[in-house]
Amino acid sequence: MIYKRRSIRSFSDEEVSDSLIEEIIKDASHAPSWQNSQPWHVYVAKEGVLERIKAAYKNATKNNLPSEPDLTTPHRADRSELSLANIEHWGDSVKSAIGDEGTSDPEFQEARANLYHAPAIAFLTASNKASEFTLFDLGSFGQTLMLSAASWGVGTIPAYSLVKYPDILKKELLIPDNQELVVGIAMGYPDDSKLNCIKTDRTSVDNILNIRK
Repeated sequence: MIYKRRSIRSFSDEEVSDSLIEEIIKDASHAPSWQNSQPWHVYVAKEGVLERIKAAYKNATKNNLPSEPDLTTPHRADRSELSLANIEHWGDSVKSAIGDEGTSDPEFQEARANLYHAPAIAFLTASNKASEFTLFDLGSFGQTLMLSAASWGVGTIPAYSLVKYPDILKKELLIPDNQELVVGIAMGYPDDSKLNCIKTDRTSVDNILNIRK
C-alpha cells in the first residue's frame, strides 16, 4: 500500500459510503501515539455540509479573505536546500504531467478551489493545548488513514487548501473551540482528469539516511 498510495487531485462524484469511512478510520486508529493517548478526533464532511463548506470557501476566496490556518505554515526561508530542490523537482513533475503552466493551469486551480471535487473530506483535530509531539501522533494517524484508504481502493490527498479557513469548518462541523484543525484529507475515487497523471518520485535514500557504527 505504501507504493499504491498517491495524491488524487480530482475526484469523481461517486460516494464513499459511511460504513467504508468507518472501516478506514478504525484502521487509522491503530496508529501509534504517545502512551497510547490517541489524541486525535476526526470530523468527516459529506453531502450538504460539504457543499456548504465548498461554497463558503469559494466566497472567502472571491472576497480575498486571508487564510488563517490553526497551524503555522512553512516558509521558503525555513526550508533546507534539499527540501527546496525537492519542491522544484515536484514543480517540474507537475508541468510534465499537465503542461507548462504547472500549478497555474486553470484546471489545477479550479480543482483546488473546489476542494478537489471530493465527495468526503476527513478533518483531523487535536487539543489546542497539545504539544508539538502530538502533531507527530496526528501525522501517524493521517498516514495510516491514507494507507488504509488505498487498500480499500479509495484515493486521498492531504492539503493545506482544505484547512485554510478553520472558522468555516468549526461552524459547519460543530468542532469545539478547544480543538485545532491539523489537516484535511480529501477522500474519494479518481476521475479521468489529467491532474491525476501527476506522479512524483523520491530523493535518494543516500540524501536522508545516516547510519553510524
